Amino acid sequence: MTKVDSPLSAPARHALLRIPAAEIEGTGPWLFWSAPPSEALRRSLERDGQLVPVLVDASGSRPVLVAGAARLAALADAGRGALCLDLGPLDDLARGLAYARSNLGRELTDGQVVAAMRYFASLPQADSGQALEVLGLEPRSKRLRLIRAWLTLPLQWDLFLAAGSVPLACADLLEGLSPAGLQALEPLFVGLSWSRGNAVNVLTWLKEACAREGVGVGEFLDACGVGEILAAGLSPKDAMGRITQEVRLRRFPRLSDMERDFSEAARRVASGTRWRIVQPDLFESNAVEFSARPTSPAGLRELSAELARIAARDDLDALFPLEGK
Repeated sequence: MTKVDSPLSAPARHALLRIPAAEIEGTGPWLFWSAPPSEALRRSLERDGQLVPVLVDASGSRPVLVAGAARLAALADAGRGALCLDLGPLDDLARGLAYARSNLGRELTDGQVVAAMRYFASLPQADSGQALEVLGLEPRSKRLRLIRAWLTLPLQWDLFLAAGSVPLACADLLEGLSPAGLQALEPLFVGLSWSRGNAVNVLTWLKEACAREGVGVGEFLDACGVGEILAAGLSPKDAMGRITQEVRLRRFPRLSDMERDFSEAARRVASGTRWRIVQPDLFESNAVEFSARPTSPAGLRELSAELARIAARDDLDALFPLEGK
């Protein structure tokens, strides 16, 4: 270990040290965002040398890394020494705060913030105000509320969040589910990346249907055939679409029947014409929407004649299921 003259002045002065990278303990739970060194970083160190020191606590028998895990790993792999800034003796809280502060200005994902919050929450002496400040979280924000709800989930769910498989917006829906229910849900997020809207819809419908039917999550998913859908070798997009459809059908059986009947009637009535017939508002009214796109006066006259033939049919009642109710 070699001391290097520091350009920093008191009271912010810390010792700059040159230490063989392999002699530094490079692991610790406070390194909650650490990742392997990229090839770009390796090339930069090889070409330009180490431009930024790693942060260490050198107060013990072996220096301990506080921040700069990727740089340290690359330097150790190359058998080189590391320029280190010794922050002095730090407890676990101070190490976590120093690590987070060393990443200020970085745009943090929900998964990264959750990882940091899990670390700070595990410390009995943690000052939540300091942690929230360094992570850029407002005390009464919706994001913080969702993060705190997420922290009630098992640790393996952080992997789904970090992978983008399930959004943080689902935390309220997942919170409070039994361990068995959460375990039953896990296959839905292995290898699938749900959008915020679709994930929230599926989980909302699932919880509502389970409560109405008095069944568990696993039983409900089995009834929807989710296991068979996931095993069918479909593309992720098709698998998520099928699952969403089946869960919706189970949650809204009457609405689903009405949609099916309407679609069949619309195809039959519009057959042989260029008119498109839809029910625009989920049967909250009895309105039916007809649409077509003429490209000429002659085309408009032809469409008008087709519409007149449709209006003369005697099987239009299925298009207006609420009539008389």
